[in-house]
Amino acid sequence: MTPQLFDHDFFYRGAAPTRVVAPHNREDAIQQVGECLREGWVVIARGGGMSYTGGYVLAEDSRPVVMIDMRQLALIDLTTLANGWVVVDAGVTWQQLHEALQPQGLRAVFGGPLSGLRATVGGAISQNAAFWGSGLHGSAAESTLGLEVLLADGTVLRTGVLSRGDAGRSRYFGPDLTSLLVGDCGRFGIKLRIALAVEPLPVAADSASFSFEQPVKLLQSMQSIARRRLAIQQVGFDPLLANVRTRRSSFADDFRTLSRVLRGSGSTLKGLRSIAEISLAGRGFLGDAGFTQHVMCEGLDTETVGSKLAQVRQIVSDLGGREIENTIPKVMMATPFTPLNGILGPNGERWIPVHGLFNVDRAEAGYRAYLDTLEAFEAEIAAQGISSATLFSAVGSATTLMEPMFFWQDELEPLHVDTLEDKVLKRIPRNPSNPTARDQVAKLRHAIMQAWKPLGVGHFQVGRAYPFAASLDEVQQRFYQQLAVTLDPHRQMNPGVLGL
Repeated sequence: MTPQLFDHDFFYRGAAPTRVVAPHNREDAIQQVGECLREGWVVIARGGGMSYTGGYVLAEDSRPVVMIDMRQLALIDLTTLANGWVVVDAGVTWQQLHEALQPQGLRAVFGGPLSGLRATVGGAISQNAAFWGSGLHGSAAESTLGLEVLLADGTVLRTGVLSRGDAGRSRYFGPDLTSLLVGDCGRFGIKLRIALAVEPLPVAADSASFSFEQPVKLLQSMQSIARRRLAIQQVGFDPLLANVRTRRSSFADDFRTLSRVLRGSGSTLKGLRSIAEISLAGRGFLGDAGFTQHVMCEGLDTETVGSKLAQVRQIVSDLGGREIENTIPKVMMATPFTPLNGILGPNGERWIPVHGLFNVDRAEAGYRAYLDTLEAFEAEIAAQGISSATLFSAVGSATTLMEPMFFWQDELEPLHVDTLEDKVLKRIPRNPSNPTARDQVAKLRHAIMQAWKPLGVGHFQVGRAYPFAASLDEVQQRFYQQLAVTLDPHRQMNPGVLGL
């Protein structure tokens, strides 16, 4: 990676770091970071860089800044699997973890974000994240059992199951610090190692897809399925996002995906049947499907999975939904971590989301607030050629994630070029810089956050985009500020992130 890649993420740009260092292992990281801290440098850790909230993008600072590229910390320790967890270095990607656990007949309870091909475990835990496994188990924080964190004074703090260096240690022995350090974006320290809960691979799995005319019915269906804990994963698309997904891939991608469907089906006959169904559905299988819901279920046997899907179908039917081809969840289950070409629109447009986490009784109001905001910006959106689409997901049994996405024509950043596959770079148009549209998208995102604020919205990947500190009451603000001062009295660890 060239130094030019470290002063921006997919949306925010800041000051270039004075130096970039890439420690070879945990011990090297402790030594190098410790030296920088003692010399008074500002220290920022970076994982896979798959961020769009300014989490590792620092504003101008008069002090020298060192960015720690954590990706060479790649040890996976399988010796604790019998206890129900795996210990990994912060630079391990979710794809690497998946590949290491699969031969053991296991997987991480939280399996990683969709960007897991490049996103690191340390980055996702520092940001907190959702996707694989979240429909049943919630966010990454809920299956993080322990941390090893390098503090600003150069010492190493161990929490949870790692707190005494004993593989058999229980996480809870009085108060536990683990959750306090998840989602801190590196403000309280640099993650070195993480202990994650693991579980056996499912014996059986299947999926179903549905369509609703109204988004409210989609949200009600997702919430009802989540409360009954029927699905390991649920995801919903509005019509535009479904169209974007199908236009984004190529026919060569189709062939590779079908081969993965066959390998992951559990039996040749079932795999061939799935391939036949996907092929017959073709690329136009969604048609005018409207708001679509894609439900993935797992169990100890096919009868259990069948029972869960029968309950899902009844819930959908009672809400007026109709079943459609389940191509999307089949493909998602076969290829959990795909190349990250989705960081652009299908015609090379820049992409940026904004998301909110809602209690289930506030999700419908959240979607209405988003639509009202779009209506208020209708003229500006049309003038700048901005389009939008929305993803919905269940995070555990009590939270709905809503993620509007915006697309517009603009120049690519070096990080886009570094992330996209070569075949995509060759075929997409290169657009000129468009700061006017970019600024308008920034205003839209801010307006949506403000519209959601009265609904008690929460956010993952807080970074410098979401108003964490400003959303706290006076007592909470005082506590977090005092914690930051205690752990980092000279404000050297990613200062300003979280608003702290």
